[in-house]
Amino acid sequence: MALLSARALAAAALLLGTSLAHAQPEPTPTPPSPTEFEVKAAFLYNFARFVEWPAETGHDPGTPFVIAILGHDPFGAVLDETVAGKTVGGRPIEVRRVARADEARDAQIVFVSPSERPNTAAILKALERPGILTVGDTDGFASQGGAINFTLQARRVRFEINPTAAEQARLKMSSQLLKLATLVPGPRP
Repeated sequence: MALLSARALAAAALLLGTSLAHAQPEPTPTPPSPTEFEVKAAFLYNFARFVEWPAETGHDPGTPFVIAILGHDPFGAVLDETVAGKTVGGRPIEVRRVARADEARDAQIVFVSPSERPNTAAILKALERPGILTVGDTDGFASQGGAINFTLQARRVRFEINPTAAEQARLKMSSQLLKLATLVPGPRP
């Protein structure tokens, strides 16, 4: 009886060992793809890094670099998390949510939410001054006079740049940024 038990135990160990030897290692989980607004938040931060603001806007190094969201905020906490602890030109980044264009006049970047589409022309007129980079997320935003517009192409976030609008705001776009964009003409002044 003891011999049978020993054989059974050995066979079980052999089978168990064989199945463990052939077992595949657990696959490494693939990190989730970033959401559309995580990508757009990263772009907004990088726009801040790859645009040169005019000297006449004269912001002190101690004042925050302001990114304003005008209208309904589609980012939630994503934009705040993306820029947390980061700086632009040595200035801490601050995200503000505003309801009217005049509340964003001291911002460096103004993201015009799709909720503001019916008011685009008036908003762009109100923000028409040196040092404000206007960024939109609706069809035709750049061709209407916005500096940058997000687009989706094959489910990937891309962007258009209206060089005339950027020039009128006295913003100098880096060549690397321009290479990544689709350039669109805007309305003539």
